[in-house]
Amino acid sequence: MRTHFKIPRGMLDEIRADLSRPHSFAYERVGFVTCKVGKFDGEGWIILAANYHPVEDEDYVKDESVGAMIGSAAIRKMMQRAYDEPYSVVHVHMHEHSGRPSPSATDAREMAKLIPNFWNVRRNFPHAAVILSFDSMSGTVWDPSSKSRFAIDDFTVVGAPMQFIRTEHG
Repeated sequence: MRTHFKIPRGMLDEIRADLSRPHSFAYERVGFVTCKVGKFDGEGWIILAANYHPVEDEDYVKDESVGAMIGSAAIRKMMQRAYDEPYSVVHVHMHEHSGRPSPSATDAREMAKLIPNFWNVRRNFPHAAVILSFDSMSGTVWDPSSKSRFAIDDFTVVGAPMQFIRTEHG
């Protein structure tokens, strides 16, 4: 299954700026992107970023064992958005370095618990987690048909400068 994630350059710049802001107690920030989705090639997904939603300061939970912990209010808000409009939900956070980011063990464990919850409101849509760096990104998509997760294969940043990132498999 191939997945392609597309995001406008302006939105990506906005997200990176937001995720770089300090928080009073969290070590990092997180946000969500609501996306339009479509099937292609019979099995694959195209995920088109539509809107960015930063997690509000009061929706973080103090937990020094992780970089950022969000509370149930942040998750409920995103579930409501996906319920109100036909959106896929993508969780996004940033690792502050250059080059291709990789999920930490904590990232992988927590995303595996969080992302499938969005099927409760949009069961036929893929939902995902994307990690940004200063100049790249990587991600995982949860497929609604197989209930499996896969690496996002391709990323396109639309706008000047245009950027194309392909995941190397194998």
